[in-house]
Amino acid sequence: MMAEEEPLLSSPPTQEMGWHVRDYEGFVKLFKWGAIISFVIAMLVILIIA
Repeated sequence: MMAEEEPLLSSPPTQEMGWHVRDYEGFVKLFKWGAIISFVIAMLVILIIA
């Protein structure tokens, strides 16, 4: 079952909270791509060592 949409994230009450939500979204995107790239590099290293 999917979690319900958090109203604080979909419509922040203040401008500062809106900035924080956008910064957080950027951080999550950066974290996700960093994890994917790290995984790919780890697989290449394992192939080279093996």
